[in-house]
Amino acid sequence: MPSTVLTVDGFPATVEVSGPEKGSVVVLIGAAHQSPSAYDAVCQRLHTASLRTVVIAPDPRLTPKAVVGILDSVGVRWALLVGDRVGGELAWELAATRLDRFIGLVVVDRGHPRVPDQAGVVRDEGCPPVEVNTTALVSSPAARNVARASQRYVYGDYRVVELLGRRTAQESTAQLAAEIVLRTSTW
Repeated sequence: MPSTVLTVDGFPATVEVSGPEKGSVVVLIGAAHQSPSAYDAVCQRLHTASLRTVVIAPDPRLTPKAVVGILDSVGVRWALLVGDRVGGELAWELAATRLDRFIGLVVVDRGHPRVPDQAGVVRDEGCPPVEVNTTALVSSPAARNVARASQRYVYGDYRVVELLGRRTAQESTAQLAAEIVLRTSTW
């Protein structure tokens, strides 16, 4: 069930924590306009794989500091980080700058901040490379090109995987969950 957590930046964020108490943790930062419940089917599959989930609703005010504050408040020290589209932008930044908190990265339709996105925009020219194993799931040829260009900023195992079916995280539940489980087992 969703709960509100006050972040270190002073605004309430919607966060849903569920799954086995003792499981490895997956932190999922959602896509724009998606509540944590939009990821229930993915989380159920992850819980079956003995993984605990922390789903953070997207909010334009979220910063890496705020996400770390949320994780501290719910007692998460280490986690696999997952970012869906806009949530992927923040996930890349977190994975690049907080090596002490994340064991791996899975992103959907977002590339490293130093790589021009599908519109040709570079979000952060100074973003460091990511030093954790990373999987980029892509839903279009343009997203695939951005993901492939991002490989030079990943110092670890890097995979680009085509999303099958209707090509959204909610509609590709089994595939997204499988990639997350695979990434948790390769660190």
